[in-house]
Amino acid sequence: MFTRLQITAALAVATAAWGLALWLQGTPLSWEHLTPFTTVVGVLVIVALLMEHVFWRLPIFQGWLFDRPDLRGTWKVTIQSEWVNPETGEKVPPIAAYAGIVQSLSKLQIQLMTPESESCLLAHAIEPTPCGNRFNVSVVYANTPGVELRGVRSERHVGAATISTHGAKYKPESMTAEYWTDRRTVGRMTFEGRVPTVYSRYEDAQRNLG
Repeated sequence: MFTRLQITAALAVATAAWGLALWLQGTPLSWEHLTPFTTVVGVLVIVALLMEHVFWRLPIFQGWLFDRPDLRGTWKVTIQSEWVNPETGEKVPPIAAYAGIVQSLSKLQIQLMTPESESCLLAHAIEPTPCGNRFNVSVVYANTPGVELRGVRSERHVGAATISTHGAKYKPESMTAEYWTDRRTVGRMTFEGRVPTVYSRYEDAQRNLG
């Protein structure tokens, strides 16, 4: 997302280059030619804001002007850890969770909510797959358990995941992921049943998504 100052600087360089080219061609120049400068800056700022928050997700622009999937909303998530309980010799049961995703052209935030903790992104990258029919979302996240669990059976930790989109390329119907953490645990996640509203609490998402 460009700031007004950055847009002004870029336009000033472009204007100077354009003016120099015209002068070298022998075209008469005057200060009146700079009168629309501030108006053009304002228009470009508005266009930049529309591109950041609206245009990137419109079907008419997807695929040729923007190449970014629309992941916004709240997803039902199933987490299956590969950790085996040494006392029973069995894997832990799947965990029901929700992921609230806020997104613009340049930004992405995924809040993963479980009954006991939440995770938020520290960094991300979105790239089309080699086949070109879907996207891979690589993320690094920080997990924060409830205060009552810290020092008892769960601690803050960081992890990474690779999320793959499925279905329509720019409006996926589901996603799958593989994750690993600095606690030496790995597992898989499935995302499905998206709704447009972005929830930020597990209880609210559970009440509205079931």
